[in-house]
Amino acid sequence: MTGTLLQTIQKQTAALLTAALLLTLAGCGLGGGPRARWGFTPKQYYGDPNNLGSHSYGFGGREGYGIMYTLRGGTIDPDHLRGVADLTRHTYDKARKTLLKKGKTFRVGPAFEMTTNTVRFDYPPGWDKLPPNDKEKIAHEAALIIAPAVAYFSSIWHEMLTWKGLRFALIEPEHESAFSWDDLYSNALGAKLAAQALRGGPLTTKEYNRAMTDLIRGEMDALEVVSRERALEILESVRGDWFTSDKLIKRHMSVGFEDGRITPRPIPGFTDQPPASIPLPTFDGLEQYGLSADYTIHSPYFEAGALRRMAETDNRVRPLIDYPLIMEKIRQEAVEKYNYQIR
Repeated sequence: MTGTLLQTIQKQTAALLTAALLLTLAGCGLGGGPRARWGFTPKQYYGDPNNLGSHSYGFGGREGYGIMYTLRGGTIDPDHLRGVADLTRHTYDKARKTLLKKGKTFRVGPAFEMTTNTVRFDYPPGWDKLPPNDKEKIAHEAALIIAPAVAYFSSIWHEMLTWKGLRFALIEPEHESAFSWDDLYSNALGAKLAAQALRGGPLTTKEYNRAMTDLIRGEMDALEVVSRERALEILESVRGDWFTSDKLIKRHMSVGFEDGRITPRPIPGFTDQPPASIPLPTFDGLEQYGLSADYTIHSPYFEAGALRRMAETDNRVRPLIDYPLIMEKIRQEAVEKYNYQIR
């Protein structure tokens, strides 16, 4: 047996053992929420936009997979989109139920990642005296504000951790996947579509799956998705500039703080239409209900400690406050240390 083959077998065995342990410990995932999805880098497998499949919050669905290319949204990874959408729904459910019970805290996290998003509430005077219908309405509206923000910022934390070298389940490449040019927009799109699905109130899993299936198909059409063959042609136009067979050169690191929007990075030269930006989800709007919330994120990894140091804090990172400074330093590393394109 060659050394290379032995190393491959060892890596695969370690990954399987890790996955088995995580499943044993956590059922669907250590975050207590929906299942994990792996996704692809934007130079990898491209899928068929006519075979998007049906969305599945849990296991056993028939989701299509593979990268898609859209003229107005650039490169989109449906796995990233679906994963953040499902974390948005999970967060919405937890936030709403916590508010209805006047709970102080709720926690959520993506499957298998051992990341904890913690939200602590302060309630206005007279909350207990609100009529049930009014409290239900406020809990719904507040949860719709909180959920997409937590899910989106949790996805950025994932990119930050892999940027600093973390390999989830021992198999995900570090810099090869961190802040690839499709990640941020795919993640933001998932949070946006899940919030649209939940606009009318909580849904059963079957209702949510049906709504997401329709919304994803409609959004791909609106963003002018192209065929797999055309997508590959467009991708080839930036070979050597945006990527090589060995690495991704182009990275997307504008998470939305600069102008309040997440703007995709379409490959230039294939449309005259403007990119379809998405507003940055924040906690803005809670104050109209007299609510305030403290939001922190934490992971028990060495790389999380590196991010805390970049945020210049000894405490848990506060995404809405600390991410701009962390991202400023990551962008500096991208240019000065790795010579990546980030514009």
